[in-house]
Amino acid sequence: MFSIDVDIGGTFTDGFFTDGTLNRTAKVLTTPHDITEGLINCIEAGGAEFDLDLGSFLLQSSVARVSTTVGTNLIVQKSGPRLGLVVTKGQERKLYGQGSARVLDGFIDPAMVMGVQESVDDKGRVTKEVNEKNLLKAVRTLVQEGARMIVISFGNSWRNPANELRARDIILARYPVHYLRSVPMQLGTEVIHDANDHSRTNSAILNAYIHAEMAQTLYRGEDKLRADGFARPLLVVHANGGNARVAKTIALNTLHSGPAVAARGAAFLAKMLKLKNVVTTDMGGTSLDVSFISDGLERFNTAPQIDGVSVATPMIDVESIGAGGGSIASVADGALKVGPESAGSAPGPACYAKGGLEPTVTDANLVLGYIDPDNFLGGKMRLDLMAAQRVMKRKVADPLETSIEEAAFNVRDAINRQMGVELVQRLGVHDSPLADMTLFSFGGSGPLHACSVAEEVGISKIYSFPFGSVFSAFGSSTTNVQHTYARTLGVPLKDASVAEGHLEQFRGQALVDMEGEGFSGDDISYAVEIDLIVSGRERTLSSSGKGVTVKKLVKDAKVSRGTIEVVRCKAQCEVPHWTPTLLKVNAKSQPRRKSVRDIYWNLNGPVETAIYDKSELKFGHKILGPAVVEAPDTAYAVNPGWSLDVDNLGNFVLSRPAR
Repeated sequence: MFSIDVDIGGTFTDGFFTDGTLNRTAKVLTTPHDITEGLINCIEAGGAEFDLDLGSFLLQSSVARVSTTVGTNLIVQKSGPRLGLVVTKGQERKLYGQGSARVLDGFIDPAMVMGVQESVDDKGRVTKEVNEKNLLKAVRTLVQEGARMIVISFGNSWRNPANELRARDIILARYPVHYLRSVPMQLGTEVIHDANDHSRTNSAILNAYIHAEMAQTLYRGEDKLRADGFARPLLVVHANGGNARVAKTIALNTLHSGPAVAARGAAFLAKMLKLKNVVTTDMGGTSLDVSFISDGLERFNTAPQIDGVSVATPMIDVESIGAGGGSIASVADGALKVGPESAGSAPGPACYAKGGLEPTVTDANLVLGYIDPDNFLGGKMRLDLMAAQRVMKRKVADPLETSIEEAAFNVRDAINRQMGVELVQRLGVHDSPLADMTLFSFGGSGPLHACSVAEEVGISKIYSFPFGSVFSAFGSSTTNVQHTYARTLGVPLKDASVAEGHLEQFRGQALVDMEGEGFSGDDISYAVEIDLIVSGRERTLSSSGKGVTVKKLVKDAKVSRGTIEVVRCKAQCEVPHWTPTLLKVNAKSQPRRKSVRDIYWNLNGPVETAIYDKSELKFGHKILGPAVVEAPDTAYAVNPGWSLDVDNLGNFVLSRPAR
């Protein structure tokens, strides 16, 4: 049986497919008008790699996982629906936060925030019930002003959601779901159960902002797969490193899921390669995503920010920089600027010949000879060199009064320096010296720039991977079906039975959820975590196993007093994963050149450079730079002074003498 993993990016849709032993990859253009079209195209291309048509491939597949940028794009482009928000009266501007409410900018019109009288005290007692008349007046105004979804988030509702639930009942009685004028609702405490009223409200707003589009897209994808023969639920990858079926996925959890699981895949490989400190750079068509791996573990951010908005859902820590193959170059007041604007996949770089009129990093690489115009995507797409030269001349060379080649070199150099500066700033907050770190370079554009970026930051060892151009899809293949349940309590330790009760509810819900994904109770493993406040300090206790209790956790930690802030339960079902196998045959002879091509490695003029075919490289082969290795989905640049070795897992290890 096959496993299918697809990552839908802003420019390309990437696939990683395996039968447990062999793995194959596919890369197709993302279809912004309907991303499910690109999803099907990618899976069809993956099946063709195993000589199977789409229907036969899906019938023989046991799992299909997808990560997508749909939600991220809605947030970045501020193209979500018109929302209405109902809060406790007096919090219309601050939304339980300090100063002005940053979340209002772009996501919800301040005029679409209504306050109603209600109150829950710090003991969880309802001291003032929702005023029905005021609530219906507020909702009527929001509906008349065009609200397509209403969020209800009351202060202290994490202690007692009675007023939120009552508000929903009141609204449903007046706007029943079978009426055309009904409006969907979401409650803050049902999206995220968190003690921070501000972060919980932010989370609910962002979730509502992307919910409808995510639901429509993912269900349409699942329906298409089912129509073509796939008999199982479509699984959606989450930014915490797990996945779940569409029906059990909260939209907020999908944000940045592709970059997040790329970090999960990198951690998987770092542990296998026994590398202690790793920095990953995932350079695609739109952005560069950066993460750090320590001792084989990815880092988590328990209070991440989405477009400057603090949310209350833990995510694998990944930072994005506006630097990719599609980054647009421009000149203003005699200064060259590259990015963060991107040409995306439609129209894309000028060399795509799809109407793009702006010079990009990809156009620069083509002009400089790093990319073969006749061998892009393995020859499936021919690039227009003359179009790249025209826009480079008109938009960069002429304003800077340089040659086309010098303009292109300056564009490439600018993006390399920019990525280097950003990387140094991020590396600076970590304890490990740069010289002790290894760079993992992946993404469709990453290996073309890896050596140059490493030189900028002082790193002397790089790993690139056979499936590096679809690394997020590979990372998806390392994830398991996972559900996380959490409850914020704020109760004294002597009331641990309250936490025990929630823990039992979580286990019961996990069984229901996992059965819906085809698992039994025997398949589920549990990890329990409680956050305590002991003598004014935060402390987290955790353990794994089906018999874990709060009482046992506290007893083993020898804690006698304190407050239980949060209880969490992570339920996970493992699925088979592909693991790289050691190559046994060491190549005896040096690799054969495919061709030679003039490439501008510096401004001294073109250098006749050896070109190699990735499929010809075997374990034990060594290449000295300057050279380029071409693959159907990317190209690997070996800068002068660097060497490339193929290790016993088929990885490309690039190195140079340490400075």
